[in-house]
Amino acid sequence: MRKRYLLLILTLFFGLALLAVDRYTSEMTHSLSEQQNQEPDYYGKALNSRQYDENGALSQTFTAAESRHYPLTQQTRFSLPVVHVTDEDGEVWQVTAAEGTLSDQESLLRLLSDVKIQPAVSGSGNDLLIRTNSLSYNTRTQIAVTDDPVTITGDQADVQATGMTLDIPRQHITFNSQVNTRYVP
Repeated sequence: MRKRYLLLILTLFFGLALLAVDRYTSEMTHSLSEQQNQEPDYYGKALNSRQYDENGALSQTFTAAESRHYPLTQQTRFSLPVVHVTDEDGEVWQVTAAEGTLSDQESLLRLLSDVKIQPAVSGSGNDLLIRTNSLSYNTRTQIAVTDDPVTITGDQADVQATGMTLDIPRQHITFNSQVNTRYVP
């Protein structure tokens, strides 16, 4: 009879030990898979992308020094992104930033840190520089939007405003508020 109790106690002890080991290893596996989800599933260097209009003409290009895709957030992060957009007059505009993000489901490129918009070729008679801290650029419509302070400097004018909407192909800009302009003829 004592052997049966001893066998029952040993079986119970080993069963609890196996449950503890199973719990410990499943916690390790869960934290490992969580860590893997926070890591990029692919990355690239010297990214180049071209977009053409319905007539086959080059409408915009996108380059970045590096890109990393994160599956958990379904986002791609770029370092030193540069967008070149051709306006209706054939002039090429350049949009640059220190970093950017693009969601897998959207066509909205979010540019962050020292965002600049300017003609790609300086000295073209239109030396204009638009600066802001962040910008949302729609890659389909080629419209840029920000709610942050904006500074525009040119040969004869300086403009400061809070927020703007810029339709790059049509060369149309709308400021949201607090517009301060200085013009020197």
